[in-house]
Amino acid sequence: MPTQFKIAITKEIIAQCKNCGTGNETHKIENNCAIAFALADIFPKVYVTNFFIFPLGIDGDNDIKIQMPLIAQQFIKLFDGFHFSPKLRLLLPAFEFIIDIPDEVIDQINIDEVRALIEAGSTAHNKASVSVNTHRLLEANFI
Repeated sequence: MPTQFKIAITKEIIAQCKNCGTGNETHKIENNCAIAFALADIFPKVYVTNFFIFPLGIDGDNDIKIQMPLIAQQFIKLFDGFHFSPKLRLLLPAFEFIIDIPDEVIDQINIDEVRALIEAGSTAHNKASVSVNTHRLLEANFI
């Protein structure tokens, strides 16, 4: 049974990622866009495309992909459309979406690290507070 993961893309995350894909090669779009940035603490090798999330990356045998929800696809289209004027990206609204993480991905992540994130309540990377409820809903609320 897949685990649901709620991702919140806040205005702060959008601001931190506004220059992604604007010619600065140190910020690869697939690994540093707002959605990838929000997922990086749980999935350090995450790779994001317009239609899929590859939580375990794309370099190797881990070709597991998760369908990108429509609202996130629309965000990516708008975000990418503003690559010549990144300040316009700051006008994009914050939003949330839910993805279903397959059991095979859950089995491969370090659950102790996830628990540490839950207990800490925030991270240095993106200030994520993470909680798990009894219905297997893994929820990330980004501050």
